Amino acid sequence: MVETSQGSGPASLRRVRLIASHTLAEALRLRLSVLLGLAGAMLVLMALWLRDFNFGATELKFIGDFGLGAIGLLGTLLAALGTAHLFFSDIGSGAIGCVLTRPVRRGEYIAGKLAGMMALLALFVAALALVLAVMIALREAQLGASFGPLPVFLQACALVWLKVSLVAAMTLLVCSYAGSALFASCAGLLLAVIAHLRPFTSADGWLVFVRLWPNLGLFDIEPWLAGGGLTTAGLLGLVGYWAVFILLLGGLASYVFKHREF
Repeated sequence: MVETSQGSGPASLRRVRLIASHTLAEALRLRLSVLLGLAGAMLVLMALWLRDFNFGATELKFIGDFGLGAIGLLGTLLAALGTAHLFFSDIGSGAIGCVLTRPVRRGEYIAGKLAGMMALLALFVAALALVLAVMIALREAQLGASFGPLPVFLQACALVWLKVSLVAAMTLLVCSYAGSALFASCAGLLLAVIAHLRPFTSADGWLVFVRLWPNLGLFDIEPWLAGGGLTTAGLLGLVGYWAVFILLLGGLASYVFKHREF
């Protein structure tokens, strides 16, 4: 298929925005998004039932840790499964052919898909974080205690989003050459596991190649909640690290996708 290009700058951004908004609209209609959203809300609320089994941690800290962990876990599943499903649904329906016959570069298509998934994940994390915040606020009023500063909680939610959006970028890279949604989603989850193993690799072990992969351990919320949050320099450093890998994974996906035949 011959790729047609036209214009640059604002016109390119407009095409990326249109693809992203279409991807977000499709994603919001996915039963998977609704199912994982409901499951996430139930897991967050389950923290109230499990608070008596927290092994000595304070109740509010346990609720916060458990709730944010549940959001991160289900956000990872949504990032991998949702990205693969939306990408291959375009291929299966022939929509991708209609898009690429227009003046849309393949790189713009990849960028729009990634931006749409990142927007979906932002809504997913924000909605479940709101449920968690309300639950924590109610328990704070009942116990007369404080969970912690609101900026720290917001930073933790932002770290969850940064982490799951990287999983979406990893999965999209696999989608750019994979032949099925099942393979892409499973590979995306496997790459997420590898990225979580990154902190445990040594410089001379047989897993040394993993050190080239993103380190999702940097976005773990526990150290930042315990330490009172991130400094401005620390937050900017993590955002810069995230941005480098988003651009790298997105660029690789665009390069591979440009050489894919349909």
